[in-house]
Amino acid sequence: MLFLATSLCPPISIQAQRQAKRKTPAIQRVTVALTEKGYEPTSLRLRRGVPAQVSFIRKVSATCGTQIVIADYDIKRALPLNEPVIVEFTPKTSGAFAFTCGMGMLRGSIVVR
Repeated sequence: MLFLATSLCPPISIQAQRQAKRKTPAIQRVTVALTEKGYEPTSLRLRRGVPAQVSFIRKVSATCGTQIVIADYDIKRALPLNEPVIVEFTPKTSGAFAFTCGMGMLRGSIVVR
């Protein structure tokens, strides 16, 4: 007599597989370079409520971008040449938030959804 073993666990549904893929990351990580063209990329997309680490790297010396300012998050940090500066914060509200150099001449945006 031959018995076929069947799994007692039901198969994972397609919906459950999609939800597993969409799980919120523990930390959002983005890198922004300050080059002769300005900030690259100029716009970042972040998820609301998820901690973020944004690494800024100034790659040019002839620029006013020796600081990074994210006024809406009360962040102001020096940007030494060729040294990554990691800015950590948790976006709490949706919207668009500017980041600039210390003089406000170089601009970028953080879009939170």
